[in-house]
Amino acid sequence: MRQNDRENLEQPTNQASIEQLHRDVAALAEEMRSPAPTAARAFLLPFSIGAAFALTTFIVVAFIGRLI
Repeated sequence: MRQNDRENLEQPTNQASIEQLHRDVAALAEEMRSPAPTAARAFLLPFSIGAAFALTTFIVVAFIGRLI
């Protein structure tokens, strides 16, 4: 009797896990449908991040140099 009760308690959890898995797979499928980034965007994004980092570093160094 106890084994049967335990199985009944686990059933909704398994069903919820399966439903969550279905939602995750659907979301991944939707994400995979989106087009790949264009060549310009693939080139400019790392360049922009590097330029922002260099500018921030320059500002920090200049600010520290002014304080000293």
